[in-house]
Amino acid sequence: MTELYQKPLSPSSLLDLLCCPETVNIVLPSKTNRVISKKSCDDKPDDTPKPGLGSLYTRWGRTSCPPNSSLVYDGVVGGQHFTHTGGGSNLLCLPNDPIWANYTTEVEKCGYIHGSEYELGHYPTNKLFSFANAKSLHDHNVPCGVCLTRQPAVVMMLPARTKCYPGWTAEYSGYLMASLHAEKGRLEYVCVDYASEADPAGYRDENGAVLYFVQAACGSLPCPPYVDGQELTCVVCSKY
Repeated sequence: MTELYQKPLSPSSLLDLLCCPETVNIVLPSKTNRVISKKSCDDKPDDTPKPGLGSLYTRWGRTSCPPNSSLVYDGVVGGQHFTHTGGGSNLLCLPNDPIWANYTTEVEKCGYIHGSEYELGHYPTNKLFSFANAKSLHDHNVPCGVCLTRQPAVVMMLPARTKCYPGWTAEYSGYLMASLHAEKGRLEYVCVDYASEADPAGYRDENGAVLYFVQAACGSLPCPPYVDGQELTCVVCSKY
């Protein structure tokens, strides 16, 4: 025989029983009934992670993604040649399996996209990268990977730091790189991974969109906290 409860219950207790019914009979006073009718089981707080798409970011210099992210695709860095004044100024992570549509086999007037190389010839002894994934980087082609965070997130590239601010999660850290200041072509500042990889097939000095370290230049840039001539770091941060 089931037990009969005559004592009125609080609205929260009643909601718990209704959402998780037991083998009991509940006598509800009419006044309490009116309260329950205004609230459903779906109104209970749910702290479980919500499904949804994450955020995309490019990991420059690596073909894999950090633990918090999954790899969408890997490829090689492409951009405009350092001697060209036209074309795009941004860098692209080009996939290794392009698909062509209609095309010609002749070279017309057009924009070009070249591969990219690490330009580290001015650093023969000062090895700033870890070289954990490559014995040499100078004149090697630069790989890349496009990553998707496993949860919805806001992603930013934070320059001049190796650690994120409180409340943010570090995806990877490295050095700011861009084109040489005196070159005709300009490239965006990108955060190249501290433990960069080198494309084993791209070791020849073929130039293209070449990447240099970025140093602080005092003047309009306040020094301190910045130091003239020091290479700037960077970190890619996510907020989940």
